[in-house]
Amino acid sequence: MGGYASRLEAERFVGRDDVLAVAAGVLRGGSAQRIVYLHGPGGVGKSALLRTIESQVRSDGRPVVRIDGRLVGATRRDLRQALAPVCEDSVILCDEIDELAALRVELRDAVLEMVPASGRVVLAGRAAPDRIWFDGVLQTITVAVPVRPLTRDASRDLLARQGVPAADIDSLVDWAAGYPLALTLTAALPASTSPPHPSSSPKPQANDDGSHSFLDALLLERLGGSELIGVDPDLLDVASIAPTVDGPLLASVLPGRPTREGTKALRALSIAEPIGRRSTLHPLARSALRTRLRRTDPERHRTLVVRIAAHLHRRALAGDADAALELASLVEEPELRLGAERSTTFYGDVPRPGDLEAMTAATGAGRSAWFERLTRWCDERPGQAIAVRRVDGTLIGMSVVCMARDVPAWAEDHIETGPVLTWLEARGMLDDAALTHDTVLLDPTLDPVTRAEVVRVGNAATMAMGAVRNPRYVVATASTSTDHRRIAPLHYEPIEELRRSDAERELITRWTDFGPGGIVGQMYRLVLAEQGQAVPEAGLGSPVGGAVVAALRQFHDDDALSASVLASVEGTTAERADAAREAVRSAVDAAFDGSSEDQELRLAIVRAYLDPDGGHGIAQRELNMSRSSFYRFLQKARYRLLSDT
Repeated sequence: MGGYASRLEAERFVGRDDVLAVAAGVLRGGSAQRIVYLHGPGGVGKSALLRTIESQVRSDGRPVVRIDGRLVGATRRDLRQALAPVCEDSVILCDEIDELAALRVELRDAVLEMVPASGRVVLAGRAAPDRIWFDGVLQTITVAVPVRPLTRDASRDLLARQGVPAADIDSLVDWAAGYPLALTLTAALPASTSPPHPSSSPKPQANDDGSHSFLDALLLERLGGSELIGVDPDLLDVASIAPTVDGPLLASVLPGRPTREGTKALRALSIAEPIGRRSTLHPLARSALRTRLRRTDPERHRTLVVRIAAHLHRRALAGDADAALELASLVEEPELRLGAERSTTFYGDVPRPGDLEAMTAATGAGRSAWFERLTRWCDERPGQAIAVRRVDGTLIGMSVVCMARDVPAWAEDHIETGPVLTWLEARGMLDDAALTHDTVLLDPTLDPVTRAEVVRVGNAATMAMGAVRNPRYVVATASTSTDHRRIAPLHYEPIEELRRSDAERELITRWTDFGPGGIVGQMYRLVLAEQGQAVPEAGLGSPVGGAVVAALRQFHDDDALSASVLASVEGTTAERADAAREAVRSAVDAAFDGSSEDQELRLAIVRAYLDPDGGHGIAQRELNMSRSSFYRFLQKARYRLLSDT
């Protein structure tokens, strides 16, 4: 099927002789260059060009490594893993390079270090390569090639090859202004549809994000063409809101509809692209469709946002990291998206050689005791010391972030973490808490908006790199002079009893409770609030479910357990505690089915909390899991109790 699709596209491919000639000269050794950098606005046909180049390269018998910038993680490690298959004579084809904007220096360095001299690289993105890309030696081996709209003759040829009646071609060519995406869509219009008069054709004015207003107008006015006949309009509405669509999402958001047919119809659209088993609309089409839906039927738009958010929320609580980020993308307020969108200015990373020297120069704290403690985190726990860098690789910020249960033993003696761990353990909050401290910004002149972006990028990196796993509580320690106004919407409160001094700094610890659903639940609440919806109690864990999870930590404490809402009988303290224990056991039995995974989840709860001879360490050993894997597994089991009780 892939071969058939490629042959059909090749038959319809027109023009681009100048670009293909430059690429052929580089790929076949006719010039000193080794890298071709294609750039042009959205919808201009860069991806089709890459596919044509790929076909030519494969016909020459050379190995190809394809990279889609949208699918590469936001860290240096992810980028280098994507390039790992490169070998002698490889041709690397990298599409959607704009998605790697914050990693462009890392990409530049990876190309220099990992691609053999016999290899070739073709990159495609909206923006032309900037000065950073050409720093150093790359300027001597890179040729930048702008991809422009098709000529009128090429546009006519494309429409003719797709069977558009000759009488309609000139008017449609005027309308599409040479953009292949627009031309392809106009070719799908039924013959009886009158094309717009040339004098009223929208002009290709670029928007701030690089898209084009006339393409939006085309999509809004003309998406009722033959390509969409038989496609459920509700399906298009869902796809305009959800970042990606698959069968489970459709079954949840549009109950009773045939999901297999729906996903098949979506994947068949020329304006949709597959991402594994999921599909996503072309960003221009998605934006245009969502704009139309919001304008013409705001109530329907709100309803679908709420349904999609509910589905993504459930998947995120079950451990689906992609769903968590997609849920965050539904939050419309940029300040509160918690790093769901990639930055084009900064990216997250681990500490590297030279970072400590940079922090010493910026802070003047190289010989202080607190800086020596921070140095130990960077040296021994680099996955828990999160660095934020500018696109040129220079360090802009550093912070220690981790789950409380994952701290090294020596951290219990640190003034930043030791008192906090004691405070959390005394309140039964240790399992669900994340700690952060020593957030250092190297540039004190950053404006508030930029500072907020650095923090958001760091937050995203902590999730992407596994340093935190949807904590309910976040406990942040900093100097009393730190400005916390930017996190005011997240309701951090100072813990007065944890005011302390390390003889160099006055420290204060603040904390916030995101609720039973953790940070994922907080994002869900934000989405619902923006859509004017009340948060259903069951959406973040029912009151009974919350009481059951709270009772787990008190299971062997009669006094605490007798005060639980689960203690539904009158009597002595012991009798009420026993009634609560029975309610917990019944809830655990009901929440998990007979599948092997569910039985392991149940075992984790029983051995960690319910059995007198159990405990977290014993349960971890019996399940034969690493410490971090066990706590993720146990968290998943607790979420099941929250949602199913």
